[in-house]
This record gives sequence, structure tokens and C-alpha cells, in this order.
Amino acid sequence: MRHTFFIALAATLPQTSFAASTSERSISQSASTSTSQSRSISASHTASSVSASSPSASPVPDEPLADFNQSIPILGAMARTDQDFVDGLALDLFSPLNRTLVVTKNTAPLPGNFVRGSSGEPFVALSNYSWVVKMNESARDLIAKIELPYDPVMLGKMGVEVANTYVGVLERDWSGGMAWKVDESRRNVHVSENKTRIIKLTSLDGEYMLLGRRTLDPANIFVQYGQGVTRTVNITGGPGVQEAEFVDGLRFSVQSEKPFGMNVELKNGVGMNEGGGQSLINRAMLATKTSNATNAHRRLAVAHRALNATSQMFVPLAFGSQAVLENEDRIRVPGLRVLDGEYVLLVQ
Repeated sequence: MRHTFFIALAATLPQTSFAASTSERSISQSASTSTSQSRSISASHTASSVSASSPSASPVPDEPLADFNQSIPILGAMARTDQDFVDGLALDLFSPLNRTLVVTKNTAPLPGNFVRGSSGEPFVALSNYSWVVKMNESARDLIAKIELPYDPVMLGKMGVEVANTYVGVLERDWSGGMAWKVDESRRNVHVSENKTRIIKLTSLDGEYMLLGRRTLDPANIFVQYGQGVTRTVNITGGPGVQEAEFVDGLRFSVQSEKPFGMNVELKNGVGMNEGGGQSLINRAMLATKTSNATNAHRRLAVAHRALNATSQMFVPLAFGSQAVLENEDRIRVPGLRVLDGEYVLLVQ
């Protein structure tokens, strides 16, 4: 079986290794929780009062519904464009410039089980096509949201709770693999209108899919260490990328030709390390072991040894293949073809 993996290990790690087993192989890993970042912007807004309509006022006609492959005018000067479509799709945006957009239908999209950005599975597609939005020019200056319609009756038949619906955006990751990217911080379920939104968009160009997760718990679901069905990560074979994140932040991003299951177990003790590296427990230990050196994170390395080894040393993987994601407190190891072995994070 041939797979492509990357593993994200955190820079604050317990002094243990992790043993994961698939139907064919095992791995041990170190990891920690990731941190999130937030950013803020200041913007000016103008509020105006609107008087209530008098009984004699003429009713405002409904806006005509748009259809696929139709050119939709976008108002400029930050005026609101609120456009509903015949199938229930809704676009709501503000643009500084007059523009146009076209929405087309992709009837053969990437399957809905290939998802990044929210841990937990299984994800499924809730529509039999995706929506492709294309503006007449590249625009990164919008205030926009997209709403995709869902059918509550259909969700019930599929075993998907309304709170577990998502808008996925098709993205290509660093390895070239494709997946539907979901973002918990930009998701909003509008129950009264049977629509799920993605908000805080500055650009609309892209492909969108309505996704659902067949679990009772909403939002992120983190995997527990150990054996058993409830602690198994089920990887689906196919063209897309799947992610799984464990309770301490260890994350796998996997693309596989064939399906397999994977369990991860903790293994106490690290043992000998080639080159004299020391395993980490937390960020404070990183500062202590490097004497608060500037750019201490550059001395971090992921090391590997054979599965179930007792006397073999951990050997750092090639530094050129590792990437320090400082804003996430993670070390990423891309391009792995085989997961057999034990892994630990060291400071040199």
C-alpha cells in the first residue's frame, strides 16, 4: 500500500513516544496542542435609521432569483449585494468596486469525505454537486458570506445533525493534495432558513461544497490514544487528503491509495538519541535547555527509530524535510511514505 503523509508535531511535548498502528504498520509520535491566532482590523461603518413603512406604502417586490451560468452584477461603493439563487444558494457581499460574478455547477466534485481543518469523521457530501464562483477580476477586498441550503429531512435520513453541517472550500495543500477546507471560526448554521454559512470572506472565487459529519458531537472531535473502534482513525482511499488530530495536538494529514485504519498509542520513555539531542516536555524546557537562546525553535528536530526498538537510537530525520510552524508550535514532517516506527521531538 502506498501512502503520502505529513505529521505535525508540536514544540511542547511530553517525554513519551507515541505508537500508532494501521492495518499494516505502526508509528510512535510526540505532539502537543496547537495555539490559535486571532487578528483584528478596524473599519468604518455608517449607521442610518429607517422609518417604519406606513400602511399606504407600496410593497417591495422580491428580488429575482439568479441561476447558474448567469452574470450577476455586484454593486460598488460598499453597497450591499444580496443575491439568492434558484436552488437556495445565497451570496451576500459588499464590494468597493462594481464587478460581476458567475456561479457554475460541478456535478463531479471531490468526494465529501476528504476534509481538512476540523478533526473528526466521517464527513459526507450533503449535495450532489458543488458551487463554483468566479468573479470577472481577482478581488481580495470584499466583505462577504456564502450560504448553502440543506434539507432537514434529508439530513435526518443521512444521520447528520444540523449542527454538524459545514461549508467546505476546495483547497490544494503544500503537497499538491486536494481537500475540502472547513473553518470552525467562520462557520454559522442559520437554522431558521435551513442554510449553513461561511462568513468573513474577502474573496469569493473558489469551489464550495455542503458537508456533514455523522457524529452526535458538534465541532472538533479529537482522537484518543489507544486501541478499539472508537479510537481508530479511518483513512479513506482516494485522491483527496484527510486529517486527524489527537487530544494533545498530534496531527496526521494523509493521502492514501487504499483505505486503512490507524491507532496511536503512547510509549513511556525515549531512550538514546543520536547526536545527544534531548527530548522536550514543554516550552519552558525548550527555553531552559537552550539558555533562552534566540531562535531556539530552529534547534528542534523530529527523530525516528524502528518500531518496537529497544536498543536502537533515535536518529533525526533530514532537517531539510522538516518545517517549523512557529505560530502553531508545531514541527511538520512532510513526504513520509511509510509510517512504521517511533518518533520523538528533540532539541539539539
